[in-house]
Amino acid sequence: MQRKKVRLKYKKERAILSDVLPFEVPITFSNRNYYQFITDNKIYFEGDKLYWKAGLPVLDRVVHLLFGLPTLPALVTTVGVNFGPTVVQMNVYNCGSKEVKKDTIPFDFKISHKLNEYRTLAVPHPRNQIQVVDFYHRYKEFILYLCTRSAYSIRRPERIAKFRYHKDKTHYNNLADDVAALEEHDKEYEDLKSFFVYKDHSNIYKFYESYKYHRSEKKYNKLLKLDISKCFDSIYTHSIEWAVAGKPITKENLSKSKGSFGSRFDSLMQSMNYNETNGIIIGPELSRVFAEIILQDVDTQLEKCLKEENLIHKVDYEIFRYLDDYFLFYNSEGEKDKIVGNLHVLLKEYKLSLNSAKAVLYDKPLITEITRAKDRIGDLLSDALTFDIKVPDEEDAEPTGSIYINSKSLITKFKTVVKECTVEYKDILNYSLAIVERKSDKILKSYSSLTEENRNSWQLTKAVIGILEFLFFIYSVSPRVNTTIKLCRILRMFIEFFGSKFTTHDHKHLIYKYIFDECSFAMKNASRDDITQVETLYLLIVVSNLGKEYWIDEKTLATYLNVSEVNGSFQFRVRPNYFTITVALFYMSEKVRYAKLREFLEDEIFDQLASKKNLLARSAEATMLLFDVISCPFISAPTKTKVLSLFGVIAPAEQANIIDFRAQNGDKQMWFTSWDDFDLGKALDAKRSQEVY
Repeated sequence: MQRKKVRLKYKKERAILSDVLPFEVPITFSNRNYYQFITDNKIYFEGDKLYWKAGLPVLDRVVHLLFGLPTLPALVTTVGVNFGPTVVQMNVYNCGSKEVKKDTIPFDFKISHKLNEYRTLAVPHPRNQIQVVDFYHRYKEFILYLCTRSAYSIRRPERIAKFRYHKDKTHYNNLADDVAALEEHDKEYEDLKSFFVYKDHSNIYKFYESYKYHRSEKKYNKLLKLDISKCFDSIYTHSIEWAVAGKPITKENLSKSKGSFGSRFDSLMQSMNYNETNGIIIGPELSRVFAEIILQDVDTQLEKCLKEENLIHKVDYEIFRYLDDYFLFYNSEGEKDKIVGNLHVLLKEYKLSLNSAKAVLYDKPLITEITRAKDRIGDLLSDALTFDIKVPDEEDAEPTGSIYINSKSLITKFKTVVKECTVEYKDILNYSLAIVERKSDKILKSYSSLTEENRNSWQLTKAVIGILEFLFFIYSVSPRVNTTIKLCRILRMFIEFFGSKFTTHDHKHLIYKYIFDECSFAMKNASRDDITQVETLYLLIVVSNLGKEYWIDEKTLATYLNVSEVNGSFQFRVRPNYFTITVALFYMSEKVRYAKLREFLEDEIFDQLASKKNLLARSAEATMLLFDVISCPFISAPTKTKVLSLFGVIAPAEQANIIDFRAQNGDKQMWFTSWDDFDLGKALDAKRSQEVY
């Protein structure tokens, strides 16, 4: 189907949906409801002033809680603000007052990164998220300008996103009946990938297949791959001003630069990271924009230095930089030494350094191990995952089809490719899963195209079990969030297909049982670590879509959540974080079989928040947990009121009003977890193509 292009109305609040959250958050978590709340109530920052619609006391209290603001009437005024021809009375809160703590504590969570290693990602506080909206709106054009300076960058903001594309007709029809509806509601942006459009490559793997890469392979004899060591952890926030105005000028004019772009960006990044200047939070696109501006300055200085040494870009050498990864094409060792030496010196000026341990050198022919492996894997999977349609010679006869997949042979051949090409599974897993997803979709469509009499449900079922066996094998070697998302998309495809009219009841449950057993095995393996992994939380949601025949028993579920049962009582091996708590509650819902574990989790919520009592307002984790708890239909009323009391909401009437807070359409306001209107398919589709690596 041809992609349909739909023009977006520019809404500055879009940044909340695209640029402030890590890609790797659980599938049940999003900012869509938060975005709707912001736009419905005309909430925005303008400098240090926070605005929202006046006239509703419960909204006033919710705003104070959501943004971690002390309840001080002296800091609030009411003014009339023009919205087109309409004047709306707005409350204005002075967040620049000394009574308001400027810095907040992001919610840090860990994801699998390398073997036995984790990477820490962060979700900013809701207050900081809406400050990003103001910052982008104010400086979007200047950000674009600052990202045009480098001749090396192959992933940079080029313009503000004005279109989105729909590939799947069914999905498009499900979203809305007409374009007008799309432009009025949050569904308009549910699959918006970023605030900006990026040039040249939104994903690093696209670079390997690009004309520029292949042209450089032909032109140069050698390729050196480099990266910056712990780039985001090492970035000094003040250095954004050096990148914009120059280090000497900035240091000479510290007092004058207070209101500058660089100073404001510096302050924003500090405030969302508990006032930390060494390192920026990892995960949000905003952080990549921050790093890009700094590295663009390094690029321009490097090109200038090399030109002074008679090394001309695109003549004597060529550099491609994707975020903190460098691809240096060159011909002689002397040229390489000059380039790397200058780069090292310039990065040091920004307190950054190259990771020499990860440097990889290629001689001509410049075909990388990954490229060779991908070519072979592409051929292997294309040959193995095929549904053969046979069209008979007789005019009136119907086409027939057949499929056979030898999973053991497929796994053996796949392992052979990995070994012979000397690649790691993580390097080719995304690519392999993408092919399996595409081929699986084609297989199911081919089977569906046959008449009922010519469909062999048992043959298809055996083939899909073969695909699943291969899938879970390659996934188990290197489970990560992005590969888990791809796996979940394939599993959801099979779950929906075998739950339809195209197969028998028995064959459906053969597939469901296989998926359940393999997901259970993966979750059991993950529970051996000290943290409940985000990967487990994804698989838990997939399993919940199999139906009540596949509900996990309470004790096993507790094990997946790192909960032990000692003398008849539950105990956490490690305290669960916000994501673990909310996904566990989502999975258990109101099911009676989980009553004991749910009650234990409610006690844990209160204990966790009580232990942070002095930092609740500034904690992103505590704030998001509060709002998801009070909107959760599966949590008892006493727990909700106790939690609100910790945040200073004592009066029963006020507690009741906040708990029953309604969205503009009259429905109960949901916040960060979609408790009652969650669609796994749409949520997975919205994740499509967002990953950066």
